Amino acid sequence: MYSVQNSWTCSDAAVQGPGGSNTANSSDSETWKRPVSPPARDRATTFFMRQYVFDLASGGTSLALKENHEFLPGLLRSQQSAFGLLSTTVAGAGFAALSNAGNVAEWRAEGFRLYNSAIRQLQCALQDPVQRVSDETLGAVLLMGTFESIAFTDTGSMKASSQHIIAAARCIDMRGPQQFESAVGLRLFMQMRRIMEPIPFELAKWSRWAAPSQPHELVPVNRFSEINEILASVRAELKYQSITDPVVIAARLLPIDRMFEDWAQALPPSWEFRSYRSVGSNGVPSSRYDLQCDVYSDPWIACVWNSYRNVRLLIHESIIIATLKNGTEEQKRSLQNSAKVLRTMADDICHSAAYHLGYRPRDDSFESPMSTTHVANSPCPGGFLLLWPLFFAAIQRTTPVDQREWVGRTLRQIGVQMGLQLAVTMADLLEKDLQNLSFSHSDTFLLGEWHPN
Repeated sequence: MYSVQNSWTCSDAAVQGPGGSNTANSSDSETWKRPVSPPARDRATTFFMRQYVFDLASGGTSLALKENHEFLPGLLRSQQSAFGLLSTTVAGAGFAALSNAGNVAEWRAEGFRLYNSAIRQLQCALQDPVQRVSDETLGAVLLMGTFESIAFTDTGSMKASSQHIIAAARCIDMRGPQQFESAVGLRLFMQMRRIMEPIPFELAKWSRWAAPSQPHELVPVNRFSEINEILASVRAELKYQSITDPVVIAARLLPIDRMFEDWAQALPPSWEFRSYRSVGSNGVPSSRYDLQCDVYSDPWIACVWNSYRNVRLLIHESIIIATLKNGTEEQKRSLQNSAKVLRTMADDICHSAAYHLGYRPRDDSFESPMSTTHVANSPCPGGFLLLWPLFFAAIQRTTPVDQREWVGRTLRQIGVQMGLQLAVTMADLLEKDLQNLSFSHSDTFLLGEWHPN
């Protein structure tokens, strides 16, 4: 179990000789002065690290970047104080998650107290020319977005979380290309890129900065970012030129959709996934949303695959919206291909759920490490990366009610286990409005404004 104290020592008394002389050498003098955090605060930090950072089931992969919030262990070990900006932010998020998981009001209050303290520390850091571009500051900004997702009980947290992502994007731009010279800097960018919605124009530039430092297996993400930049430019053009003709919109978006398909076809073998299917009601293996599980070589690669599926959902939903609003009857009847893409991408996201939650194959059969251990005792940091793709899969106009209900149960399981309030809020939304909630609904604004509306 991780502890932020793992490189620290105890009080000065522990190094006193029988005569009271201090046996520590001078190089350790600063270490002895570090304040020790209270046990409850350590417990909150440990809960966050276990549930949101370490993916114990993903060991053995050859990739260097494989986990959610993987930048945290290295950064925390380098902290000079248990009460600094990053440590305070982690502890606040941990208390908020513990409160949700255990329904303890005192922990929730402590989480918000620490969060407010971290905000004040961040304001001071942003005034300092050195601290504003430090790894600690960027890490804290990213974690504040995570705190919003953990702590708040309504969809307003979605907008608040997106504001932290925008702030983190500004930090990335200020830090410049040299930030990728360190492993922690590269990991911070990877965390930023995997949660970023909507996609900013600067992402391709940042990806070019990061390219020389990336492992070879992760290079395909740079091309993915370039195509996303093209899509963002076209969407902005459609909006600001007030283009509503479905023929024009389809003509601009479908070539980009083909770029994404070509990208997926050209991925190296390390990006391939293996499908496991259960026997359906007719006695044969089924690819139904809840009867197939896709297994990936790495959780981070699974996350990028779901980003690919999300962006194709966005493209074809845009075409469908434009056609239903402004198309002829003949054009509306020609939407079958877009509807098929919606169904396929939504099912594929659902097929990734078990992998994100810790299920792994064993001897060509599909088992879970949770099958012999109660679910509450098994961390699933991949659940945090799964939230938005799974929610978007559920709210497609082509997604049947039983699939939405299944997604709602899965999101609620994630929320209860991880103490993640956003997951519970998403589950509530799905249960409240199974029929009418759609991809262009106001509650899903985090993808950006829809055009035409």
